Amino acid sequence: MTRKINDEDLLRMAGEGIEQKEIARRFGCAPPSISKRLKQLRAVAVRPAVLDALTPQQERYVMEVAAGKNQTQAALAAYECGSLDSAKTLGSRLAKNEVIQEAITAVMETEGLTRGVLVKRLKDHVEGKDASVSLKAVKTGLELHDAFPASKSVKMNINVDASPVDLSKYRNR
Repeated sequence: MTRKINDEDLLRMAGEGIEQKEIARRFGCAPPSISKRLKQLRAVAVRPAVLDALTPQQERYVMEVAAGKNQTQAALAAYECGSLDSAKTLGSRLAKNEVIQEAITAVMETEGLTRGVLVKRLKDHVEGKDASVSLKAVKTGLELHDAFPASKSVKMNINVDASPVDLSKYRNR
């Protein structure tokens, strides 16, 4: 019995964001067969080697971010933070670390969440019928492209001379 599904092609197509129904059509099999095979292939996926360079807390942070938590939530879950502000600072610092960025990307790719898949899903939401979901997706897309300037606050101390001025000579008589 020959196998209809080529594992390399299957993983490549799934990584490109092609829907499982379309993949099944191309292989000439049922969508559940594609789903089942993808689960099998992903179950035996090796642990990304980049995780070996991380501390246990950093690895937990990476896994929390890959699971969908924001930087602050992931820092709170992975580290013993004394306050929300310290978690924000730590999360921001960790997110800028190149090794951690590589690890997050590797974990997400191992789970089949490549950039192509995410962009396709975002595009589906942008073009969706629900206006509120569509607007949220557009905003997310713009944020991903750094279309919004970083918010900044400025503290200023201004000395104003509030001496009274005699304006009587300018009044109409």
